[in-house]
Amino acid sequence: MAGAPKDPTALAFHGQAFGLKWTSDHPLRQFVEAAEGSSADVRVRKVPTLLPRPGGTVVGAGRVFGDGARFTFGATTFDVFDGERIDWCGPGAGIPDAFYGTVAAIVLAWRGLTPLHGSAVELNGRAVLLTGPAGAGKSTLCDALVGRGGRLVSDDLSALLPPRGPGSPLLIPGRPDVRLLPDGGGAKALRRLPMTPTGRPVPLSTVVLLGGPGVVAGPAAACETMRRQLFRPRWMSALPSARSRIATLLHAAPRVAFVSLPSAIQRPDIPLTRKVDMILERLPVGETPNVRA
Repeated sequence: MAGAPKDPTALAFHGQAFGLKWTSDHPLRQFVEAAEGSSADVRVRKVPTLLPRPGGTVVGAGRVFGDGARFTFGATTFDVFDGERIDWCGPGAGIPDAFYGTVAAIVLAWRGLTPLHGSAVELNGRAVLLTGPAGAGKSTLCDALVGRGGRLVSDDLSALLPPRGPGSPLLIPGRPDVRLLPDGGGAKALRRLPMTPTGRPVPLSTVVLLGGPGVVAGPAAACETMRRQLFRPRWMSALPSARSRIATLLHAAPRVAFVSLPSAIQRPDIPLTRKVDMILERLPVGETPNVRA
């Protein structure tokens, strides 16, 4: 009704990521902005205090319960309920970065997706997943591949959809920013890149292993290699549907190509442009993008 007062409990900020609509009482600054109107998949709200949640299984700095999980990051604690609601309590004025990593991964896993620790770029309709430990150069290579004709799928946290038949494994687009060191040095900052449409899954064709052990031939080695790419593996094994996530990885393993490259820490002498060339040279036939020199 015209002139009616707004609902004080309404959540004013709306974002799109990993195929889900998220709505919050604080800005979702690391998600693509979504239009108001359609119903939300995940509701996020800051609360003054969190109710006790006794019991559960201890996992690192948190616990897993029958109806969700609790995760503490510094002075902030997040309560996840059934992959649909997140209450958080902490001193900050905005949602802490941990929300976009571990907390988002808990939600995705609860909803049946398989979170991976890697950054992904779409090249000619297929995704290349860049994996490796912190400092390996995942985000930097992501940025460089986008600069050579690709589009960002997600940075640092990527997510596989459950298999939909015998075809290629599918990544669902996630966050639109990469975290990079500025040219002049200092702390990493977010940079928004051209991105794949948020609701369109991208077939995963190649996994680039930065700084990891060499690729060993054979289906068992491929499955183990995929398993190692799980995001927060201790959490993933404790959350419900762990077997389904392993099944998703087993489906993906024989359907992707693995490429091993030295990390930025191992070989700082290799120019970034050369590493990009090395990745493009190893893509399956027909997947090299219309690169820009």
